[in-house]
Amino acid sequence: MLVKVKSVISSWLIHPIKRWINRRLNVWLARRIPQSKEQQINYRNIFIMPTRFGAAYGLFTLILFLLGTNYQNNIIILISYLLVSFFIIVLHHSFFNLSGLKFAANSPIKGYAGSALSFPLMITNKKTRFNIHFSFYQGLVNKSSTSNTSGAGLAVGKNISSEKIAVKQHSEKASSEQKSKVILELTQGENEIAVPFQTEKRGQFSLPRMLIASEYGFGLFRTWTRLDFSQQATIFPKPLSYAWQKTQQVAKGQMQNERVESQHNSFQAGHDEFYQLQQYRQGEPFSQVAWKQVARGQGWLTKQFQKNLSGQLQLDFSALPEVTLEQRLSLLSYAITDCSNQQIAFSLKLPNQEFPFDSSPEHTLRCLTALACY
Repeated sequence: MLVKVKSVISSWLIHPIKRWINRRLNVWLARRIPQSKEQQINYRNIFIMPTRFGAAYGLFTLILFLLGTNYQNNIIILISYLLVSFFIIVLHHSFFNLSGLKFAANSPIKGYAGSALSFPLMITNKKTRFNIHFSFYQGLVNKSSTSNTSGAGLAVGKNISSEKIAVKQHSEKASSEQKSKVILELTQGENEIAVPFQTEKRGQFSLPRMLIASEYGFGLFRTWTRLDFSQQATIFPKPLSYAWQKTQQVAKGQMQNERVESQHNSFQAGHDEFYQLQQYRQGEPFSQVAWKQVARGQGWLTKQFQKNLSGQLQLDFSALPEVTLEQRLSLLSYAITDCSNQQIAFSLKLPNQEFPFDSSPEHTLRCLTALACY
C-alpha cells in the first residue's frame, strides 16, 4: 500500500515538477550554450555546486569559526581558516578537471527501440582527467515513449497487482540509470568514447543534451555541464517475431523453389555462377568452350552458367494481424531485418508510401526509417 501511495505521488506531483524544471533549464541552456557538433568546456559553460558532503563540510567550518570567535580561541580560528583554504583549493581543482576539454561528434544514432545503443564521441585534452561521468538526460524522451513497443499486448497476460508493478518499474528505472552512465579517466591526447543511449520511443528526433559531470577533488563539489551536439537519433520499432514464422517459412520455400527452377531452366552465358558442362552445339560461341576438357580428349564441351534468382516477399501493412499500430510496426521491423539478413528481396507497402522490391542495405535502411517516422 505504501509503495502504491509513493508511486501515485511521484507520478502526479514529483515527475511533472521535474519535467517543468528541466524544460525551463533546457530553454536557458539553449541560449547560454548553443548546439554545435564541436564543443569546448570553459568558464562560460561550467557550473559548480557543493555536494551534500561539501555542504556539510562548509557548515562544519562555519560552526567551527563561530565557536573560535565566541570563545576567542585562536587555534580553532586558525583551523577554520585552513579548512576554508582547503575548500577553495578543491574548488579550483574541480574546475580545472573539466575546463579545456574539446568534443567532436559527427555520428548520429541509429538502432532499435529498447536496445543498447551508443553515441560515439571524440575528446581532445591536454592533460589527464579523473572521474568524469558521461550520460544523456533521457527523462523527457522515455516519458513520451509510445506504448506497447515491446509487443507484450499480443498475448493475454496474468493480472499483476499495482504494487508489484511499481516495484518492478522502480528497479528497472534504477538499472536503466546505471546502464546509461559511463565513468572514465581520460588520458592526455585524443580519446574516443561511447556514451550509452537507450529509449523505448521510436521515431526521429534530436538527441537530448549530454550531461558531463565530475566530483573529482575529495567529493566536495560537483562540476557539470550539459552540451548539445546537434545530432539526430533514428530509432526503429522494436522487432517482434510473433506471427511471422509461418510467413518466413513460406518465403524461404518460395525462394528455394525459385532457385531450383532457376537451376533447371534459367541459364545465361557469361554471367553469375558456373553450373555445369554440356555437349557443344554448333553455333555456340567459342568463348564458352571448355578448352581444358578438349585438350584432355574429353570431347567438345561448353560451360553453362546459371543466374541465381532470390526469393521475393511483399510486406503489406494492411495484411498484418489485427493488433495495435505499434505491434504492426514491430512485426514489419522484424520482417525487414530478417529479410535483410537472409538476403531476400522485399517490398514494403504502408498506407502513406510504398517501396519496390530490393535487397540492398540502403533499401533496408530506408524502410526501417519509414517505420520509425510513421
